[in-house]
Amino acid sequence: MTGRRLLRHLGLAVAYLAVVEGMLRWGFGLGDPPLARLDPATEYELVGPAEYRRWGNRIAINADGLRMPPLAAIPAPDERRVLLVGDSVIYGNHFLDQSQTIAIRMADRLAAMPRLAGCRTPTLPVAVSSWGPVNQAAFLAREGSFGAQAAGIVVSAHDLFDVPRAGAGILPYRTGPPPGALGDVVLMAWERRPWRPAGPPPAPLDERAAQSLAALDRIVAQLRDDGIEPVLFYHPTLTERAGPERTEATVFRNWAGRAAVAFADLGAVPVTTADYLDDIHPGPSGADLLATALADRLGPGLPGCPP
Repeated sequence: MTGRRLLRHLGLAVAYLAVVEGMLRWGFGLGDPPLARLDPATEYELVGPAEYRRWGNRIAINADGLRMPPLAAIPAPDERRVLLVGDSVIYGNHFLDQSQTIAIRMADRLAAMPRLAGCRTPTLPVAVSSWGPVNQAAFLAREGSFGAQAAGIVVSAHDLFDVPRAGAGILPYRTGPPPGALGDVVLMAWERRPWRPAGPPPAPLDERAAQSLAALDRIVAQLRDDGIEPVLFYHPTLTERAGPERTEATVFRNWAGRAAVAFADLGAVPVTTADYLDDIHPGPSGADLLATALADRLGPGLPGCPP
């Protein structure tokens, strides 16, 4: 092969890769995933302030590591803040745009309530994918309750056993940017390789459940010290909705009774499979329905704003 032909082939290869890179980046929204940093207390946290694009959706993380707009340290007189503690369901995963997340929709619902006329009602999603009560308790213990006046803690069956486990698998986020959209695809394939290390075995279920319930105890104690009476919301999967109550749901219900915490079953919210992206994560319409239910329960606990 002559040098000229080789250069032509190299040029075509570069052009082809550039086209593929552009299609993956602007057609599929790859190449700019949200980033996390490791933390000895919370296990990992989102990196902000920063704005990302993932699968074509806007993901904005503020300086506190929350998926919401910037937040002043002290609430303004016309602010009525609500904490919404959870995991990927509340975070919104990467298939919901920022504007479609439960927290953003809930803030809109609260602001539309006549008794909160004239109030600003930011809803603070203390929520990161795969965070369980242990992660959430550590974050709140360090950051405080952000001046909130109401709080909802949203759990699902898996949260009873979801505790930090050193060296287990991969994080649900990257700790550094990928080398372009093509590199993003390669990393996704590598992260999902069937032969990846499994990590150390998890602790027995009863030990993990005890850790999660103890973490809920700490969250509730902290919120009550700050004058907030939280509500525990149980979020069932679509599969659960079609069957009897799971043991984990009963455990959370019983814990709420012992802790004198109000319990609400989000299974009472009428949804269809069209409202969900998978068995547990709501799509835009499902997020709307859940946001309305959460606002209807937590909104009455907020004081109105002076005219």
